Amino acid sequence: MRFEGIYTPIITPLDEKERVDGAGLSKQINRLIEHGIHGIYLLGSSGEFVSLSDADRRFAIETTVATVSGRVPIICGAMDASTSRVITNIEAAQELGVTAVATTPPYYYPSSDPELKSFYRQVAQSTDLPVVIYNIPIMVKTNIDPEIVVEIVDDSKNIAGIKDSTADWTIFLKLQTYLGDRDDFSILLGSYTMAGAAIAFGAEGAVISIANIDPKAAVELYQAAKVRDLDTVQRLQKKLLDLGQLYRYGNGVSCLKACAEILGICADHTTYPLHQVSAQAKMELTALLRSHQLC
Repeated sequence: MRFEGIYTPIITPLDEKERVDGAGLSKQINRLIEHGIHGIYLLGSSGEFVSLSDADRRFAIETTVATVSGRVPIICGAMDASTSRVITNIEAAQELGVTAVATTPPYYYPSSDPELKSFYRQVAQSTDLPVVIYNIPIMVKTNIDPEIVVEIVDDSKNIAGIKDSTADWTIFLKLQTYLGDRDDFSILLGSYTMAGAAIAFGAEGAVISIANIDPKAAVELYQAAKVRDLDTVQRLQKKLLDLGQLYRYGNGVSCLKACAEILGICADHTTYPLHQVSAQAKMELTALLRSHQLC
């Protein structure tokens, strides 16, 4: 299976007790689909997966599967601190009906290249679902070199793609050179600043958190990049770069949730120790969103 287009790494709306807000999650899912996004990337970094209980993760998956109702694919994060815990998360996600799963290497302890290959082999063997490699070394302490990605892909038939969140153009170019001509593997960029250029250069799509706030512009960027309408790509990339000022006001998740509250999607509750942004920041974020005609 190929994954193409804009996948939104969806925020996880919460109530004041840090429990998943099912109504808010459904509202955001429907909003994203109505604006043309091509898939949902659930329980990723923007979804605060690492801070949610197993029960809340399960409820988020159940709510998402029910709300999406087959309209777009769902890639579900299964990240955890050990191989066995990742496999347990995959089993739960598969039982609940997601389309595919994604995982970083186990976090906290760095992984060697042999450990990376063994980990993804065991993960792939544990499920019939497509598995997406998630490379985000700034958070996990382990970078998966493109040459190792090739070995992992060659070793397992259901390793179906990579979310490359290194924001490193050289790494992307190597991935594209080594794997770009395969029809069973998708390269998805995790950086909104690189998305337009990378898609124009051959990437299948992007998983970008800014699509939580302006999904329409993200989809239009993908469409322009696929046909290499570079003037439109430049205009839309500039638009998203300007909107990206929203990340200046605190932790990225907190900023996204503040914007979601301003847009009437959900409250801005986060999992602590993440703080909500200040009242002054919300005023400035409101002005930014208004300048983009989002509210």
